[in-house]
Amino acid sequence: MSHSLHRYGNKEDLSNDYCIYARISKKINGEGGGVKLQRIYEIFTSEDFVNYGSLNAGCSHLSGLDDDEYKRILLNSSGIIVTYSSLESVRNVLKKLKEENLGVSIVVSGLIDETVKTAHQLDLKPHTAVLSLGVYGNTKLLPDEDTLKITTMCGHSLISSQIVQKAKLEVCNGQCASKAAMAIERPCTCGIFNIQRCSDLLNNTLDNESD
Repeated sequence: MSHSLHRYGNKEDLSNDYCIYARISKKINGEGGGVKLQRIYEIFTSEDFVNYGSLNAGCSHLSGLDDDEYKRILLNSSGIIVTYSSLESVRNVLKKLKEENLGVSIVVSGLIDETVKTAHQLDLKPHTAVLSLGVYGNTKLLPDEDTLKITTMCGHSLISSQIVQKAKLEVCNGQCASKAAMAIERPCTCGIFNIQRCSDLLNNTLDNESD
């Protein structure tokens, strides 16, 4: 799941940022896969979550994706991804998935130490680990680190540094950080943008400006 792999930040601000992805293969377990994804959607959303979305529908849950419409889309889909800000929610979701044993591949994206520890607590053995090796090339062309923490939450690069800079300015001028985060999130239709982490990061920007 490489599009959620390159989230930039430190251990502290990444500790509340996780994605869980369920994926079927039409050639291997595609028969009845849509019904399984619908059930996984119910499990995913049974715990506190931040967001999910659909490239087919062209919007995320936070941007108005209808729940019933999304469940219909899943019948002809090959995957579903949901974003969480709580490791406890991730643990509870994995526990429920293990109990139902639906035979669908599950990927957890987040701090590797925490995700592996959580898997072992549930007597689950991680199959594969994929790590980001960082950014190479002329890194001077990149935005500042605080901006990268936000833009990299959209793995399809649909959130520009300009919209983040605009949001930072608006927050500094008194706009609510959560409202500014909602405006930033809108282009990320797959739903892996963590609006709660974004809001915290914007508030940190405000605190830094005050200092």
